[in-house]
Amino acid sequence: MISSLRFIVDDSVSITYPTLYRSIVRALEYVTLTQFELSFSVNKVCPYMHKPQLTHWKAIKRILRYLADTATHGLCL
Repeated sequence: MISSLRFIVDDSVSITYPTLYRSIVRALEYVTLTQFELSFSVNKVCPYMHKPQLTHWKAIKRILRYLADTATHGLCL
């Protein structure tokens, strides 16, 4: 995620299923315990759980795509 990205809350486009957004964000918070590189991105979308909008949903989808693409990557110890 771009570090200079700013999310705002306005009355433009809210998502249809805010409970789905909240459950995905909570699951991503749990994932950050093992994948530290996601902490910044997940913490950027957490404050908007009360009224998620389309831009927040797009950020969540981007994080999920990153997880899907890096599922086979890991550290060999």
